[in-house]
Amino acid sequence: MNRHHAIAMFAASMLTAGCGQPIDSETAATATAPAPGHQSNVTLSVSDPFWAELPPDGGVLIPSDPAGGGLDDSLDDNSAASQQLKTIRQLRAAPISEDQPQAGETQRKRNLRIVQLATEVLRLSMGQPQQAAQFDAGIRQLLEARYQLALHGTDQDVEQLYADVQALNDRDPNSAHAADGIYYLAKFAHTNARLLGRNDSMWFENFSRWAREFADRFPQQSDRAASLLFGAGRSCEMHSVVMATETDARRLRTEAQLCYALLVKSFGGTTQGQEATAVLRRMALPGKRLSQFAGPTLDGGYVNADDLVAKVTVIYFWDSENAEFVEKLLPLLQQAAAVVDARLRFIGVPLDDDESRLRSFVKANRVPGQQIFFAEAAQRSWNSPLVRFWGISRSPSVWLVEPSGIVRVVDVGGPQLVEKMRPLFQ
Repeated sequence: MNRHHAIAMFAASMLTAGCGQPIDSETAATATAPAPGHQSNVTLSVSDPFWAELPPDGGVLIPSDPAGGGLDDSLDDNSAASQQLKTIRQLRAAPISEDQPQAGETQRKRNLRIVQLATEVLRLSMGQPQQAAQFDAGIRQLLEARYQLALHGTDQDVEQLYADVQALNDRDPNSAHAADGIYYLAKFAHTNARLLGRNDSMWFENFSRWAREFADRFPQQSDRAASLLFGAGRSCEMHSVVMATETDARRLRTEAQLCYALLVKSFGGTTQGQEATAVLRRMALPGKRLSQFAGPTLDGGYVNADDLVAKVTVIYFWDSENAEFVEKLLPLLQQAAAVVDARLRFIGVPLDDDESRLRSFVKANRVPGQQIFFAEAAQRSWNSPLVRFWGISRSPSVWLVEPSGIVRVVDVGGPQLVEKMRPLFQ
């Protein structure tokens, strides 16, 4: 089957779904999605059996437009399909104030209208090689509108997004259109993770699974695949720190490791792949002797991992402007220092870049322990050799090292610090 025949077959089925009705009874039966917060039954494959207000995730965002646009001026010819795309562009450009009454309903009506227009684009351009760009843009605009409707709408809107993606995969699972569909499912999971993840971590797991699905099936789209894998890995990793149970935290760490590992394996030469290598190095530390951890300190000394024995060592990454550190973690560190000082060693890795300000803060706030701080300005803050080598993802963050020099745990958050420290003194 040639590309345009496959496109025509897809368009014929998609056109019947223009106003939100199921594509057809068979697709609707096998491509349903549940209410947000429950696992989807969509029949697309996944790569493996591992099973979304959020903590900071390093600003990781996947691109808002997976195919780099589709409404650019190059499509402004006199064809009927291009005219419909022009109308879509005008609709998207028209502002909707969140303060205006019924803003949500206005946005919904706009997206439903875009669905109708995009469907008309498909009807006008299908099977016409000279209109392939218009057809591609129509697919992307349809998916974007379905995504917006699913995000803010009903269970049926969610089902329709999954059904449209299923149709794309049924027609040609290796096509760029199928890739766009999987990308939008990952985007849908990612957005829900950022909105709902504190109450339902399943969305992070879904984000991870769809990111790996995309990377496995469409490795040729390396920029998108690497962005998805890194975004999913970082989101799962960051959220694992605040999970209520260790079981849930471990599950999300596993998802993060799966994403990072695939990123290193398939896209290791990218910036994200190189950072993932450092993150995996850190995540593999527990149970191993600490090495390759050294640096000069503010007090004129020098810290070397080989010397971190005989006492429990608390290594903490922090910055003086971080409210979580100042208000929550620092008081815990000060209390621990007062209670078990003789059996405890503190090593701080400040992420400040202003030495004078840092010295003043350390003195005024009785920040415990030696503070590793590099003299070269280019090696400070997030460019610290220690931060880069170990792929530090968040501040504040704590590592605990046993008196033997073996790392017990990394990436401990303030709420778990006392619980994680207690066994080291028994």
